[in-house]
Amino acid sequence: MDQPTRPDRSADSDFSFLMAVLVAALMAVHTLCRAESGQTTGFYPLRCGETALTLGSSGFFLTQALKALNETDPANAAEHCAAQWEVLAAGLILIAAFLQFELVQYRRRTGQLPDMPLLP
Repeated sequence: MDQPTRPDRSADSDFSFLMAVLVAALMAVHTLCRAESGQTTGFYPLRCGETALTLGSSGFFLTQALKALNETDPANAAEHCAAQWEVLAAGLILIAAFLQFELVQYRRRTGQLPDMPLLP
């Protein structure tokens, strides 16, 4: 007797996290436009949200790459090598996103990224 299969939700998850990356990119463009127009405040919440979305999505894609690596057949050397490269790439992107997040926090602590107007 066959067991009923559950629907594969990985495509929905991938799409959700791709949308999160797209929102983060739009937030970055919005921040850049505000800076170009001469606005000097209100960047911290945008940059923090942008980097948090990117960090979360990068973590998800790393887990997907690890899952794909575990599912590859070690006998197929080319497929296994490609999966290892995907894990490496996803890991490096996650590290870059974490460094970006830490840079935003550092710039906020040192006053380089004010979130409120400075009083005269």
